[in-house]
Amino acid sequence: MSSLSDEAGENVFEVEQLANNLEGRILLVDSRFKILADTYNRNCGKYLVTKETIHAMKGEEVAYRYIGKQYLQVITPIQDKNNDKSDVRGLIIAMVSLQNCNEMSEYLYDQRDNLVGIFFIITLIFSVLVALLIRNNFRRMQNELDIIAAGHQEEGLGQENFREFYNLSSSFNKIINRYKELENTRQEFVSNVSHELKTPITSMKILADSLLMQPDVPVELYEEFMNDIVHEIDRENQIITDLLTLVKMDKTQADLNITSVKINDLLEVLLKRISPIAEKRGIKIRLETMREVVAEVDEVKLSLACNNLIENAVKYNHDDGKVDVSLNADHKFFYIRVKDTGCGIPEDCQEQIFERFYRVDKARSRETGGTGLGLAITRNVVLMHKGSIRVHSKEGEGATFIIRIPLNYIS
Repeated sequence: MSSLSDEAGENVFEVEQLANNLEGRILLVDSRFKILADTYNRNCGKYLVTKETIHAMKGEEVAYRYIGKQYLQVITPIQDKNNDKSDVRGLIIAMVSLQNCNEMSEYLYDQRDNLVGIFFIITLIFSVLVALLIRNNFRRMQNELDIIAAGHQEEGLGQENFREFYNLSSSFNKIINRYKELENTRQEFVSNVSHELKTPITSMKILADSLLMQPDVPVELYEEFMNDIVHEIDRENQIITDLLTLVKMDKTQADLNITSVKINDLLEVLLKRISPIAEKRGIKIRLETMREVVAEVDEVKLSLACNNLIENAVKYNHDDGKVDVSLNADHKFFYIRVKDTGCGIPEDCQEQIFERFYRVDKARSRETGGTGLGLAITRNVVLMHKGSIRVHSKEGEGATFIIRIPLNYIS
């Protein structure tokens, strides 16, 4: 291994160049505290034994800033690659002048007012630019809102560059789209109501005109026409009743009259009421209850919902068919299942059957006196009770409706 003195002689040029770059002084001291190299060429061969060099020989790095002499001194031990603190070959002592740093600090301190002024001007310019950009975005948005307010909702608000404006525009566009959907639904509802109310009136007018155009109408034909008119009046009355029911259900859920009801008894009453209608067509209705179920519900509204399902199961069933009604419950929900052996519901129609005035077979619905509102009423009742309703059906194989409602009402 070469000695530290030999290595210092070989690298003296690099050491002097480093000292010049730092505008400071570098000393190289061996393990006996002898100065081997001094970039100032003042103390070569002398010994440097101080408290700091003794600490450094133990492997500790020592750094001091001497205020009075205006320089920074750093003492670093020279060790082998094993980095063993007990094996220190020498020291490198670097002393760097702090004059330039102090002069720069004094200069910056003297220029602080100018720097603050420049920073203020830059900040002011930046703030003005941002304010102008925000103002332009607000004006653009205001113009677009004025256009929308005038009745032109087709385009919606433009998507702005700023995230906040983008979020605001997106939220407002969602409101506009929701408004469009509600408006389309309203127009469709008004159109459907007008059509449904007009149809029975048109039929009654045709029947009445037919009677008036024939002076000598046979009594049998007269009675037949009057029965048809009564049927159309009943149909008109049923449509109006269902519409009023839907309007009431569109109000807040505070209209629910929640009481503790035995669901078994509720279903038995409904089946007794509907059984005579089913027996005329040879349809058998069976009720299967797995357990006694008591739940917090609005008895009147739930009876209406279940009645609609069971009546539909009878109306759209084949002669001599079957209707199975079952009741079950777990620790949280009760389940009502209504299964029929009727004509079934096509798969592509199953998502729309709960919409108002939607009918799978319009001709069959008119024959059975359906208004297209029964399932919409049923769904509204179930949703008001925080429940759910689903249908399983294949065309020609009957349909199964399943209602799930919490045992305890959730306000």
